[in-house]
Amino acid sequence: MADPRFPAPDAASSPAGRPRRSRGIRLGRVLGVEVRLDRSWFLIAGLTVVMYGPVLWRVYPDLGWLNLVVALGFAVGLAVSVLAHELAHAAAGRRAGWPVDRIVLTLMGGHTTFGTVRTRPLPTALVSLAGPLANVALAVLGEVLLAAAPAGATGPWWALAQLLVIANWVLGLFNLLPGLPLDGGRVVEAVVWTVTGSEWRGTAVSAWCGRGIAALLVLWLVWTQQWRQPAVLVVSLLVVTFIVAGAGQALRQARLMGRLDSVRAEEIARPAMEFTPATPLALVDATVTAATGDDYRGWTPDVVARDAARGTLGVLDPALAARVPLPERSRVALGDVCQWYPADAVVAPRTPGGELARQLEAGRLQWVWVADDVAPVTGVVHHEDLVRHALHR
Repeated sequence: MADPRFPAPDAASSPAGRPRRSRGIRLGRVLGVEVRLDRSWFLIAGLTVVMYGPVLWRVYPDLGWLNLVVALGFAVGLAVSVLAHELAHAAAGRRAGWPVDRIVLTLMGGHTTFGTVRTRPLPTALVSLAGPLANVALAVLGEVLLAAAPAGATGPWWALAQLLVIANWVLGLFNLLPGLPLDGGRVVEAVVWTVTGSEWRGTAVSAWCGRGIAALLVLWLVWTQQWRQPAVLVVSLLVVTFIVAGAGQALRQARLMGRLDSVRAEEIARPAMEFTPATPLALVDATVTAATGDDYRGWTPDVVARDAARGTLGVLDPALAARVPLPERSRVALGDVCQWYPADAVVAPRTPGGELARQLEAGRLQWVWVADDVAPVTGVVHHEDLVRHALHR
């Protein structure tokens, strides 16, 4: 499950609204959710055939090459189990009010990407638990069906059914382990977040738990001598790499959030001067020059306008304003050279940087107004300023 608080790597668009190329092969829509197959899935499918094909061949030598077809069926069945896992995330996310983007089946399973939202510990934990619990439910259902089968049932398709039941047990229970990037790690994150009141501390603790799980898996490989089996070694290394990489990304995210939350909107906001949208650009020029004496160099302060009729907030776009010739500036209104966003593109002066980042990303905004109960607008926080603070603080 992708973190819904930040843009996913394959999100549909960038904060500036530029379209991004979608990943993988489009399989269609399931329950209204777009499903894609990443090309890396074919690698794990091939590995599955290589691992289980020879095993089935030894058990059912009379089937010959058909055993490889059965092994491929297991790879496909495993993908369907992962899809059920991700659909459970998507359904729980929708119930929590999260916008669902798409599901991508990948080398290491899959992930569901959501639009950026502001969430809380409990929804985060519940949406995370939905996926593994779906696999546990499928495993229990499979056990019941197998138990109801005629006595003495056997054959390659019976073996395939047993493998899929085991796979769902593994998918469910493994993802419940308490460390990022596994789903159980989101539960740890939510608990620490609730106790400490700090979202990024929860992420950091859970990421370190994930690294601990990876270390324990390596110790298990060595202690049990399982590393001597090539197939087990390859799969285990893939899993360890996945966990270490995901935990590292989560730690970087936590550090970024820590830096962002150390600043408040009023501390990085550019000063602002408000005019009506109908104010001639020439009058805006003269007023700003008289107030600052900088002849508009650097475009500070920001020039802003409020269109109450349309319910929008605007900030003068320097590039648009610069294109207006001097003789025309008395006839061009400020509203014609503004960048406009909905009226909710506003934050309180003491809003933490992390919340600022979420609001900017959720609305695909380049800026937000800073306003309090005393003055209509006290400043403007630009996306680029927040990024600069996060990278250089």
